[in-house]
Amino acid sequence: MTNAIGCHGESIGDPDDSSFGRPLARSIVRPIVRSVTSFLADLLDRIVHGIRCLAPLVLGLGCESTQQAADVAPAAHEPAPAPTPDKPVETGPRPLGQFTITFYYVIGEDEIAEPALVAANDNRAENRGDHRSSDAADRAPTLTAITPDLVTLYAGGRTCEPIAEVSKEFAAQLAVQGTGKLRDGRMVNIWGACNCSRSPCFQVTRTPWGTAGSGKPLQPFRTVAVDPRVVKLGSLLYVPLLEGRTMPGRSPWGGYVHDGCVIADDTGGHIAGQRLDLFVGRKAYFLGLSGSQGRHAWAHHVPVFDGTGICERKDRKVGRKAASI
Repeated sequence: MTNAIGCHGESIGDPDDSSFGRPLARSIVRPIVRSVTSFLADLLDRIVHGIRCLAPLVLGLGCESTQQAADVAPAAHEPAPAPTPDKPVETGPRPLGQFTITFYYVIGEDEIAEPALVAANDNRAENRGDHRSSDAADRAPTLTAITPDLVTLYAGGRTCEPIAEVSKEFAAQLAVQGTGKLRDGRMVNIWGACNCSRSPCFQVTRTPWGTAGSGKPLQPFRTVAVDPRVVKLGSLLYVPLLEGRTMPGRSPWGGYVHDGCVIADDTGGHIAGQRLDLFVGRKAYFLGLSGSQGRHAWAHHVPVFDGTGICERKDRKVGRKAASI
C-alpha cells in the first residue's frame, strides 16, 4: 500500500497502521486528561473551600471575613458612665456682712423720774423765841417740790411753733430715741436740726409708734435704722439671729415668734457703718430682750442677709413670704 504524502512531503502512514494510531491517540487524550484533572482539582478545592465557609455563612459572616474575625478579638463592651448630677445652684439669701444690732424705743415723758420732794425744816417756833409745844399742824414738816428746769420743744419748719415744755432729761432722751410720748398722749418725732431757740426740732405724729425717717410708720421689732451708705432705705433684710426668738410684749405688737424679717425704713444720726438699730417699741421691751446678765451681747457681730427672696412687705406689714416658710 502506498503511504500518503503530507503537505510538507512527510509520510503520514496508513491509518490502519498501529504505529500511526498511537501518537494520534496520545495527542488527543492527554489534553483531555489534563483538562479533566484540572477540573477535578478545581472542583475539589471548591468543595473543601465551601465546607470551610459553611459555618461562617450560617452565622451570617462573609467567607472572606472569617480569617479576620478569627484573628481579631471582639471589642469589649464598656458600659457608658453614669451621668454626673448637676451641682445644685445656691438659692439662699445673699449675705450682706456682719452687723451689730442696737435698739431704740419710744421714750415716755411719764417714765422720767418725777421731781423730788424735800422736807423743809419748820423753824417757826424758834422764830417765836419760846420752846412751847405747838399743835400737830405746826409740827408737820413742809414738803417742797424741786422744780425741774424746763425746756421748750419746737415744731420743725419756719414757724418754730412751740409744742410743749418738758424737762431737760426728757428732751435729751427724746433726741437720742427720736420718738417720745408726751404726758398729754401726743406722739412726737424728731424733725431734725433747726434755727429755733432750741434744736433739734420735732413734729407731732398720729401714728401709734411714730414715723421713721422714710415717712413709713415705725413697727416694733420690724423697723431698723441703717446707714443709707451701707444699706439702701426700704431694703428687706433677713436676720437669722432673730428667727425663733419670742418678742416681748402683747399682741399685736409683741408676744410672737420672730421670723427674722425686718425692713430698713429709718435712719439716725448715730447709725453708721455695719450697724442695725432695731425699733422695739417700749423701754420695757428693750429690757425684755436683754440676756441673763441684762446685756445685749448676743446682738454683736450678727450675720445679715438680703431678704428680697424670703421676706415681703404686704399691707404695710413685714414678714416671711408664704412660699419660703
